[in-house]
Amino acid sequence: MHLGAITDVQRVPLSSAPRQTHSFSRVLPQRRPQRRSAVRAQGEGATADANIAAKESETAEQALQRRLKESARVEERVSQIFTAEEFQHHLEQAGDNLVVLEVESNEVCQTGLEEIEHHWKEDKEASLRPCKKLKHVLQRTARDSPDVRFVTLEADGDEGLAACDTLGIEVLPTIQFWKNKRLLWEHRGVTALDQDLSEGVLYYADHAANGVKASQYITDIHNKQDLDTFLSKQDDNVLTVLDVSLRNAGPCIHIFPAVLALAKNFTGYAHFARLIGDESEATQKLLKELKVNEVPTFIFYRAGKSTGRHVGSSRADLIGQILQQQNAYGVRPPVTGQGAQTTRRKIERRV
Repeated sequence: MHLGAITDVQRVPLSSAPRQTHSFSRVLPQRRPQRRSAVRAQGEGATADANIAAKESETAEQALQRRLKESARVEERVSQIFTAEEFQHHLEQAGDNLVVLEVESNEVCQTGLEEIEHHWKEDKEASLRPCKKLKHVLQRTARDSPDVRFVTLEADGDEGLAACDTLGIEVLPTIQFWKNKRLLWEHRGVTALDQDLSEGVLYYADHAANGVKASQYITDIHNKQDLDTFLSKQDDNVLTVLDVSLRNAGPCIHIFPAVLALAKNFTGYAHFARLIGDESEATQKLLKELKVNEVPTFIFYRAGKSTGRHVGSSRADLIGQILQQQNAYGVRPPVTGQGAQTTRRKIERRV
C-alpha cells in the first residue's frame, strides 16, 4: 500500500488498533501529545504571517541571498546514509519528531505501475529521468519543515540492499514516514511521490508551505473532554466540523490539505478540529462513541449537537455539505480574497 493508491474511504478496524508495521529495535511507548496553548498558537500564526510579509517586500537580490542561505541549511538537514544501522541512529536521535526516509537508486527508478515499468525496460535513460528530480523535491520540503528529520538511503551496493531488506523496501524509490521508531506509512514508486511527500509531512508533522502550521487553524482532539471543550466554545452561526481520521489511512492523508485550506478560508464560517482515532486508548474510545466505521468521516455540530456527517475524501463533496449545512441555518457563505470582496461591495452599491 502507498499514499498514491487513492480510495474514497478506509474501513476502521474492529479493534481500532494501529496496524502492525516494520519497527526498529524495540517500539518506544507512545507519549501523549502535548497540548498547545492559545497564546503559543497565536504567536506561531503571527510569526508565519510576518515571514510571508517579509518575503513579499524583499528585493530580488535579498530573495536570492535568502534562498542561498536556506539551501545551505537544507543541505545540513538532509542526511545521507548507507546502512540500516545509520538509520536506526537517526531514529534514536529524532525522539518524538517525524523522520522521513527516502530510499533511492542511481540504477533503478520504478513508478510502482507494472504496465509503465514494462514499457520503460528498453529505455533506461527515460526511466531514470523522473527520479533525478527527487533531490530537489526533498530539499524543498525540508526547507519548510525545520523540525522534521530527512534521511536519504542509497540502495545501490550490498549495504544498501541489506538495509532495504531490513526496512521491507521493495520498490525504488520509496518514501517512509517514521515516528517513535514506528513506521507510520510509505509511498512506493516515483508516481505522485512529490505530492504524497508534502501531504505526509503536513499530516504527520503539522507543516505546510511558507511556515504555515495546520494546528494554527485546526484544533487537535485527544479525548472526550477536548471535544466537549472545543464544541462549547463555538458560536451558533459557526459550523463546527470534526475530521475523524486514522494515522495510516491514505484517504485521510489525501484530504487533509483540503481541510486545512477550508479552515483557513472559512474563518468565522466553519471551525475545524481533527481526531486521530487510533492515536491512543482515549481516542479509540471516543471513536467508538462517535460510531465511526469509515474514515475520513466529517461530523457537523451546531450549539454542541451533531447535525449530520459526511463520509469520504472528496473535497467538492465536503464543501457542498458545509455550504448546505450553513444554508439550512440561514448563514451566507464567506467571500474569500480581496478581489472578491471588492466585487461584492460594488455589486451591493449598485443594487
